[in-house]
Amino acid sequence: MSEDSSFMDDGKRLKIDTQVQTQMDKYGDGSFAGGDEDRISQLSDGILVDIISLLPLKEAGRTSILSPRWKNLWKRTPSLDFDSQNAYRPNPKKLLNWVDSVIKSHKSPTLKDFRICFPLDRSSDDSITRWLEFAFSRQVEMLELNFERYPFCYYWYEYYRFPKELFAPSNTLFDFSSLKGLGFKCVNMRGGAIELLLLNCPLLEQLILRWPGRISKIEVCGSSLVLKHLEIVNCTDLESLKISAPRLASLRVTTLAGLLLENVPMLVHVTVGFNSECVSMKRVLSVFSCCVSQLVTLKLEMRMCNVVDETEELCELAEMPRLKKLIVEYDMCDVGIIGQVASWKRAFSYVHEFVLVDKWNERRMRRNGGMKLVKTT
Repeated sequence: MSEDSSFMDDGKRLKIDTQVQTQMDKYGDGSFAGGDEDRISQLSDGILVDIISLLPLKEAGRTSILSPRWKNLWKRTPSLDFDSQNAYRPNPKKLLNWVDSVIKSHKSPTLKDFRICFPLDRSSDDSITRWLEFAFSRQVEMLELNFERYPFCYYWYEYYRFPKELFAPSNTLFDFSSLKGLGFKCVNMRGGAIELLLLNCPLLEQLILRWPGRISKIEVCGSSLVLKHLEIVNCTDLESLKISAPRLASLRVTTLAGLLLENVPMLVHVTVGFNSECVSMKRVLSVFSCCVSQLVTLKLEMRMCNVVDETEELCELAEMPRLKKLIVEYDMCDVGIIGQVASWKRAFSYVHEFVLVDKWNERRMRRNGGMKLVKTT
């Protein structure tokens, strides 16, 4: 779940294109739609549903007017993506009614993707819980809830609180065994909800939590975990984060405080965020000492930070023989940071690619239609 928290699988598009091509080959080399006959109507309902699932949800619903056959096809799409991020001052009541109406008419027995991206808070608790129950009852594979609103709300007690009651032993209506990816933004996960998720979702491969509320201790541990990607970002008051996941390949965190790594033999991509602090590369390497020799990519995200001058000490540390890319993003930092960060390039001369990104300048260039990236190899 990049800065964006999307689970769309590009492989799905390739699979659909292959099926459509097979149908086109079957019916000849003529125009796919048009001419004397409607070629697209000769496709099976299953393929048409797959095609419709590639459309934004509102456009998918509009296909119902094409013909009587198309009237209910969109209701069978296995992907439901409700997104109001591009709307100016979205109306919460209309958003709630939109989701409720789609869910009520939905016909697919299973869900591949279920995504809600609305600026909602605890006033919508009942509706959100009802949507979660719907998704789990359809054996959802990829689930994303993003309730961020602008201006951003930093008060965790206003976030929707994940209902741990869903995992009660007496609750046999919902199936969590199909869940492979989960991304929550501005969802309160206090009270052991994270550990309950891991315990009840045996196939979970991606877990992305951003602004999960005030949590002091998190454990992501288990020899049977199949987790491959983990993000725990902006977790207020986090004092202890223990991770033991044998298949974990990529990790993103925004604090090194209390971070303990064990049994992560496949961890090769690490991103660490810093905010208004003095960044020590020596400390970074110390925290990741159990896996530093296997890292392929190391990314540091620094906002309003300084860097400790420790070039000589770094040169004496053990090398990272597999490290191919070192990425440093800095935002609103003192201009002197560039020289300090450049010293890392001298210390890690064996790194294949060293990238510096000025996030403030990047935003400015983007507004002007361009982008500036400082890159050295």
